[in-house]
Amino acid sequence: MERVTNYFKNNRLLSGSLVLALISCLIGRFSADFIDYKVIFSLFGLMLLIQGFEQVGLLRYLAQKLLHFSKNSRQLVQLMILLSLIGSMFLTNDVAILTLLPIYLKLLSVLPKFKGRFLGSVLIIVAANLGSSFFPFGNPQNLYLYDYYHVPLPQFLTWMSLVLLVSLISLALLTLFVAKDSLTEIDLENSPFDRKETLLLSGLMLVMILVVLDVLPYQWVIPAVALIVASYRRELFKDVDYGLLMTFVCFFIIVGNIGEAQFIKEFLQRLNGKQIYLAGLGLSQVISNVPAAFLIAPFTTNQQAVILGVNIGGLGTLLASLANLIGYNLFRIYYPKETKRFFGLFSAVNFGLLFFLGGLFYFFIH
Repeated sequence: MERVTNYFKNNRLLSGSLVLALISCLIGRFSADFIDYKVIFSLFGLMLLIQGFEQVGLLRYLAQKLLHFSKNSRQLVQLMILLSLIGSMFLTNDVAILTLLPIYLKLLSVLPKFKGRFLGSVLIIVAANLGSSFFPFGNPQNLYLYDYYHVPLPQFLTWMSLVLLVSLISLALLTLFVAKDSLTEIDLENSPFDRKETLLLSGLMLVMILVVLDVLPYQWVIPAVALIVASYRRELFKDVDYGLLMTFVCFFIIVGNIGEAQFIKEFLQRLNGKQIYLAGLGLSQVISNVPAAFLIAPFTTNQQAVILGVNIGGLGTLLASLANLIGYNLFRIYYPKETKRFFGLFSAVNFGLLFFLGGLFYFFIH
């Protein structure tokens, strides 16, 4: 019983969504039709493979290789940001942060005089958030929105490519504030990765991408992927975030009941594209961008406003994206006495980018 209690204490998003789902069912009703099973099973399959990539050590291997190409600490930060940006496109923002930020902090632990560790850490987190927004499968909110709206892939990529381009330029300019220090003191052991398993996982990931894009049926393909993984690395099933899956189920139930409240539906349907966009930005700051996507999407047909709003809305507060909380907690583990300075810089950079990107793309909303 104590383990269950601690689990719900440590998973406040799940706890809150479960309570709200129960309340919504008491006021409204429970219906299995509220749940989008394709999103749930697709997310399960993706998480299973992402855990596999993390265990084979591919990102860790690439990060260590980048060290050898870095002439100074600024260049190291730039390359780590680039890897975070690209890695999050395929392996989600939280995996990119969980893998790369500890490596970065470990590298810099042997450079106690390096003043750029705060800014570098913040920019790695920001890069993971922004990079994950590019593809429909890069983060949970995009997976849901892409499936809900059935957005044509070229259209989705067109919207997000401009965000990615502006983000890349912004991050590059911010790295100019990172100090240049020598890296000659750093010497880490090489960490090889399993090439055969990486190739297998890459093939399975390609299959999952085809499922997300509606090329292959999820009802048959995802169980097949799960069986293949179970045949050689069963322990990956223990690492899947089942709490997040349950949270998604709760969101579907909450939104399903809210959708049956006519006055809420009519109010949100009266909002124009720019207002929906601002709602996505604002709601993300207080309930995070995944719940914001669930709450807004069913009540508007303005796909662009919702997608841009909740993705850019991942910037800002620690709550705006779960990846922000993961990054903050990792930094606190390595530098517990410097979390106030980190939080101050994190807030300055995130809110600066939120207002810049949020304001810029406000004018792109139709």
